[in-house]
Amino acid sequence: MNLAKVLFVIGAVICLPLYGFLSVTALDPVTGFLASENVLTTVFYAALLIAPVLILLSALFLHKKPAFSITNSKILAILSAVLGVVMMLNGFIVLWQLIASVRATLASQYIFQLPAGALLSALHILTAVLGGLVFLRLAISYFQENIANRESKAFLFPLAWSLICCVELFRDYPQIAGMPERMLFLLCLLAFTLFLTGQSRILGDVDFEKGIRWVNGFGLCAALFGLTMTVGEIAAHSSMTLPIFDAVLAFVLALYCLFFSVNVYTDKD
Repeated sequence: MNLAKVLFVIGAVICLPLYGFLSVTALDPVTGFLASENVLTTVFYAALLIAPVLILLSALFLHKKPAFSITNSKILAILSAVLGVVMMLNGFIVLWQLIASVRATLASQYIFQLPAGALLSALHILTAVLGGLVFLRLAISYFQENIANRESKAFLFPLAWSLICCVELFRDYPQIAGMPERMLFLLCLLAFTLFLTGQSRILGDVDFEKGIRWVNGFGLCAALFGLTMTVGEIAAHSSMTLPIFDAVLAFVLALYCLFFSVNVYTDKD
């Protein structure tokens, strides 16, 4: 086990139960903010900052001769298929919201005024569907243990989808830094975006070693953020402010990143 994985385990042991406890005792169900600042809150935010930084440092700078081998292809195939379906469902949800917004606009007196962010939503829908298809195709490749179309540019579609999700989340919640649920979701998406950059390098045979480092570092960070958020949502299910679908999405992203990153090792492992 390399150092990044050890740091991930330590961060998970601290952050997951601590955030679960805070979600039950200190989370305001109306605003999504932590209702009170205390020692445990400070410890949680400190661990959430320090653990990912150390993971990234160990993955990006301290590894020697990193290597990659898919040893759990069947699990990755299942997770890739689930992620593809969830990604496409996300696109359909945005499409439904866009249609409702357009209908509301047509029913108003401002008939020629497009809904705010309509173009971004259209790109969101397109990249969600195409990105979902990429992961469904990747699931087949995992089952066959043969990555097809290695030089394909299609890996850019899920990356674009993830980046658009980050932009929309930050746009909709400008005070997101004080909202731990949405902050964790945003951090998970940001880390997933950079993880996809590394994955595309590995699967596309482009700067293989750099791709391994990015996958190990940002993949484990995405897993830490996503799993921490999932524990909090389960603990505070009766007062959660995030949509259930977002919690499911973060959980699936976290699992996929975790199992993909597990395949990174060094010569000393």
